[in-house]
Order: sequence, then C-alpha cells, then structure tokens
Amino acid sequence: MRDFWIKCVCILLLKFVLVPAALSNTLTFNEQGEVFAETDRYQVRFEHGVLTHFHNKLTQETYTQGDILGNTQMKAGRGLGTEEFVPEIKRGPSPFECELIYRDSWSVPRVNEVMLHLFIGIDVETGDLLIRQKGFSKTGGIERIMWGFGNLSESVVDVIAPILGGQVIVNSDRYHYPRKWQTPLVILQGQSGGVFVRSSDTQFRFKSLEYFTEGHSFLLNFWEVPFAPFEAVETITTATWRLNAYQGNWEVPALAYREWMNEALKPVNRAEMPAWANDINLIIFHSNIDRAILPILNRLVDPKQTLIHIHQWRHGGHDGDLPTYTPDAVKPEFADFVKDAHRYGFKVMAHVNMIGISEDHPFYAAFEKYHVRDPYTGEKTGWHWEDRHTNPDSHAFVNPASSEYRKMFVNILKTLWERYQVDAFHLDISSPVYNDKNGLIDGLTYAEGNILLHQELRKAIPGIVLGGEEINDVTFLHESFAQISRIPPTEQPHPISSFLFSPYTTLYGRYLPNPDRRPDEYQKYFPEYDVWNILLTIRVIDYLDFAPHRVEIHKLLELARERQNYRFGDVNDDGVVNIQDLVIVANALGKAEPDLNGDGVVNIQDLVIVANAFGN
Repeated sequence: MRDFWIKCVCILLLKFVLVPAALSNTLTFNEQGEVFAETDRYQVRFEHGVLTHFHNKLTQETYTQGDILGNTQMKAGRGLGTEEFVPEIKRGPSPFECELIYRDSWSVPRVNEVMLHLFIGIDVETGDLLIRQKGFSKTGGIERIMWGFGNLSESVVDVIAPILGGQVIVNSDRYHYPRKWQTPLVILQGQSGGVFVRSSDTQFRFKSLEYFTEGHSFLLNFWEVPFAPFEAVETITTATWRLNAYQGNWEVPALAYREWMNEALKPVNRAEMPAWANDINLIIFHSNIDRAILPILNRLVDPKQTLIHIHQWRHGGHDGDLPTYTPDAVKPEFADFVKDAHRYGFKVMAHVNMIGISEDHPFYAAFEKYHVRDPYTGEKTGWHWEDRHTNPDSHAFVNPASSEYRKMFVNILKTLWERYQVDAFHLDISSPVYNDKNGLIDGLTYAEGNILLHQELRKAIPGIVLGGEEINDVTFLHESFAQISRIPPTEQPHPISSFLFSPYTTLYGRYLPNPDRRPDEYQKYFPEYDVWNILLTIRVIDYLDFAPHRVEIHKLLELARERQNYRFGDVNDDGVVNIQDLVIVANALGKAEPDLNGDGVVNIQDLVIVANAFGN
C-alpha cells in the first residue's frame, strides 16, 4: 500500500512539472498554410512549408534576417514544390502537431498523383521542433524529398557542420551523407547562442545538405534520398529532423549530439580495443619497405607509441591485382620488416582495399553480380573503371552487403594476419557508402554490409585493430584510426568532426608529402590539420630521410618526442637517463628485455646506449 501512495505522489508531481512545460508550447496555423510554433526557447514560422523565421528567446537573437527562401518539395516524375499549392492542413493527434498535405496530379486526373506530407510538431519533453516528411507517387520513381530553412543571414550566424573533417561552410555547395557530410548535424552559431538541426536516423539513409548563398543571405535544404532502385519507390518517409535553440558556443549542441550518437549508434568503446591503440600518438606513413629505418627510428621516437602504416607491401602497388594477398604477391622483405618492427616495439598497419576487385582477377566473375551500380544510370562503378583497359590500378567496387564477398575478404585477411602477424589493417575505400541500384543484397543495405564486414573482421581476428579512409557514422563504429584529407584553401576548417569522433576514432593525416622533399606542399596541410588536432603524421620514404640535413623531419620528430615524453635509454620511465637505468640493463644481461637496440638480447651494446644518453 505504501508503494501505491508513493506512486500516486510521483504521478502528481510529474503532472505539475509537465503541465507548465506544455503551457509554454504553442503550435498554430492559418488558412494560407503558415505554421507558427513557440516554446520557452524559440519562436518559428513556416511559409509554403519552408522555415523562414527563427528567433532564439534564450539570447534574443533572430537568425533569419535575409530574403532568400529554401525549398520544400519531392521529386517524383516532374516533382512537387510546396510554393505552388495551398496545402490541406490538419491538426495532429496532439495540440503540438500539424500536418500539411500538398497534392498534384497531371495527365489523366489522379493517375499520376503525387502527394507530399509535411509534419511539424513540438516534442513536449525536450522542446525540440520536429520536422518529418512523407511522400507518395502512384507511378513510383521517387528520387528525393526535402525541406528548407531560408532567409538566414550570413552576418548573424556561422554554419558549422561535420563536412570533410569539419568546416564553417562559406561556399555554395551540396554535401552528401554519409560521404562528405559525415554525420547529419548542422549548427548555426550566433553571437551568444544558436540553433542546431540534426536527424534522428539510425538506418544511415542517404541525405544531402545544400547551402546556397545570395548576397548576404543563404538557405539550407535538407534532402533525404530513398534506397535505389528509385523506379520501385512509391512512398518515402523520412527520419525525424530535430531543431532547437541553445545558449553558449557550438560545443553545447555538439556534446549533446555526441551523447546521442553514443547511445543510438553504439560505437565500440575504446576500452574494448587493444590497449596499445590508445597509446599511439605518432603515425609513420611508409610507402616502401626499408628495414633500415627501424633502428634509426627506434632512437628518435618511442616505438610503443608509434604506428607504422605500410602502404606498398605487395608487388604491383597497394591496389594492383586485388584481392591477391598470397605469399608470391607479397614482397619478400615484408615479413622481416614486421618482425623487426615488433622487436623494437613498433606496431604495424597493413594497407588493404576493402571493396576492390580488378576485372582481370579470377574472383571478379563470382562477384560481378554484386558490382556497385550508379543509382541513376545503372552504370558499374569503380576506381578508374571507365579506363580500366589502360589503367592497371583500376578495380570494381563490390557491395559488402554480399555475405559471399565478406566471407572471402575476411578469410583472406585472416590468413594474411596468421602469416605476418600485423597489428592492424587500414581499410582503403571504407568510408564511401554507395546507393547501389542493385538494391538490397542478402536483405542488407550497403551501410549495413559495411558495418557487418568490420564486425566479422574483428571477430575472426581477435585483437586486430582497424583503420580507414576518412570517417562517418558507418565507419567510426569499429575503426580506431581514420585518415583525413585536407580541404581546398577556399574552405574554412572547424574542429567539429574531431570533437564528435575523437572519443572513438583517432584521426591522422592523409596524403601528406615528406616535409623535406616537398616542403612547400607539406606546409599547405597545416592550417586545417592544426584546427582539427590531427595526430602527428610523418611520411618516411627511406632511411635517408633521417640524415642530419633533413631539418624539417627532425623538427617533427622532436615534437613527437615531446608529446611522447620520450628519452632514449630511460628504461624505468622516470624522465631522466641515469645510473638506475644502467643498473636495470646490467641486471638484465642475456635476457630479452629491455633490448634497446632491437638485436633480440640485452648485452653490452645496450649498456653503451644508456651510458651515452646519461643526463637526457
């Protein structure tokens, strides 16, 4: 009985809490189809299905001071735009929801009917403004559906988005998710606060963000694209978009979104990865296999905090004759390189292509039916596929939704790992997610197949660490490392992507040139890499890069040592090389550790190394 009365009191208290919140929310509309919504955080107005006014009540800032409208429409046949029609408008199941219905038909009446439903509401618990769409076409062929946010002022807000490493958007363009647009979040940052727009999608449905500027005004269009083939798509229902005002800087909504990502997408916690992956703070990108770099590098940086990314460890380059990783395809010196690297304490990541098969490979015939096709043209896609007859590096892209393909790929990498005991695999072409016109394969989308491939690799090879090319919602779930490309100099970098993904995935440099061999080119990488806090990445061609006159690379190595708190010969890690280190080495003579010079045994040479480093 006591529990019963406690429950009653709790219910009454809850009502008193929720009722004032509900009273502060209003949603109204008129015969012209204008919708007005207000909470204790914001006031908004929709015209012709487009969000045209947004006022932040927390900061008294109005972000819509321009005169350029966005679009709310659906493309199916000739398309349907809301500016052409006065909608039928209905109240939803609660006082805080409404539905706008736009109809169009042509040719024989009602035969090619197209309908667009726009749902607008307020989440009573969070105060989020909710936007959702549903489209219908009797003849199918729906290619996209979108809603717009217009009249925005460049002088009032910056548009921050996780695009290509993180940017403040300044140029008119269209960004596709989950490729350039890495996760569906946009933050409009004003002077004292702002507004965020995010999708609550957990199925990795294709989307686009369109930014278009005219004068000092700009618009944002938010698209969703159905899974191909489009001809079969008669209805489309979008995930819910959520908007809300906030006070403070961009980290306020970014942190909330990161917490949502963790809860909804469930990325692998870094604590579940091998411990060494969390200790890495230097990437050595090594195209060739030069064992002579290892003893030199061992003296210059801490091997235990250094990962060597080996690019071309096979004959024919890093992408030739895929997916052949048999012993005769591997350079004979690769095995000894990995063994030597491990003896010093380095970790090694081998570069492999995740979805590529060359047309001449015997496997291609078996997997041709899973060759990714363009969603509009149906043409096969791949790396230099159009000139495959003259380019030896060309290869087809195979959809990883195929269980046959995943089984083949996982088995090959497992055999490779058993033979060479590499610590990690870099999965090239891991981040592109294609809208394959082949449709579902084995009941899976491309994104679902991509995630399964990562999961199956980690299950088949216990303790393996995965890296990838670029990053997005699909790949950060299982990848400990991700290469990030630089952006054009006309773009403005921002740390939003690093903020969102860094608790799970370490970002490092992609395509960095050697700092001494191509110094002018190398300097171009610094502006965005510094903003993004990219892990220090150094390209090493061969042992000659450590010659004394290679000034720039030695500056980077010195920076690495500072970050690693590394002193060569400091055996007990107390920050200085002294008699205690000498005693430790002397007592270990004839044993395997601490082997400072990597010759496999503690001997007089290790004593000399410590003696020469005294005082460092």
